[in-house]
Amino acid sequence: MTREEMYESIYTHDTIYIPPHEEDYPGLEVTLGCSWHKCRFCDFARDEFKIHPLEKIEYNVRTLGQLQPDTERLFLLGENPFVMDTDYLCKIIDLVEKYMPKVTRLSTYARVDDILRKSDEELKLLRSRNLKALHIGVESGSDSILAMHKKGITAEQTVKALQKLDKAGIDYYVTVVMGLGGRKLSKIHALETAAMLNQTNPVNIWCIKLILWENTPLYQDAQAGVFDMMTPAEMLVEERLMLKNLDLKNCLFEDTTVLDSYTIQGNLPEQKEQLLGAIDYLLSTAK
Repeated sequence: MTREEMYESIYTHDTIYIPPHEEDYPGLEVTLGCSWHKCRFCDFARDEFKIHPLEKIEYNVRTLGQLQPDTERLFLLGENPFVMDTDYLCKIIDLVEKYMPKVTRLSTYARVDDILRKSDEELKLLRSRNLKALHIGVESGSDSILAMHKKGITAEQTVKALQKLDKAGIDYYVTVVMGLGGRKLSKIHALETAAMLNQTNPVNIWCIKLILWENTPLYQDAQAGVFDMMTPAEMLVEERLMLKNLDLKNCLFEDTTVLDSYTIQGNLPEQKEQLLGAIDYLLSTAK
């Protein structure tokens, strides 16, 4: 079997979704789809949710270990593999230790409710087994916006979940979707998301702009005039308001979709004013 054939045998799809800060490291497919699969804006999880049997995961990790024997970091693939119970996750980690013994850092996607279902002891156990980071789509800190999009969580639950990760020593990277409230709820989205994040300690805040995917309920709302989609420049104004109200330490703030052409990135709080200045410059050129 060629290397290309080996890679093809361990991934269900040609396109593999790994967050920016993990994309230089291999991904181990352990689940498919999203266990929630109800968010009205999401086009990310097209597969029916499925947890691979251990036999399949063992084949995947053994093959990946042959392909990349020296890797020290590994990302568990799927829309939210952290939904798996702790015992199953530990069995997967056992396989990683067996076939990829140089790995010292595991990370994966998680939903807020995945975290809340695990006890403090379970989280600490997983941290001791080298699961060191989670990537979480918090999307918004506004309960009205979260409910409108059927996210299935509240801002209070998000804060509680992230504080549980703080106690366990697990790092977390959060994603915020700019424009998620439309023009009507833009200010609420910015201010309430900042207020929520100020109660937490994210390693990274990644801002992305809302995209209307044709096969989503939100796209249909926009077509019917029910949802008032914002322009990229308006989303940038919204992002500036959120950033201005953030009071965080040791956090990398970044936006890789600003005006479709630019990326802004800086550490909080040290580079907050430079970030605001960069946004102001971009807004001046967009008018």
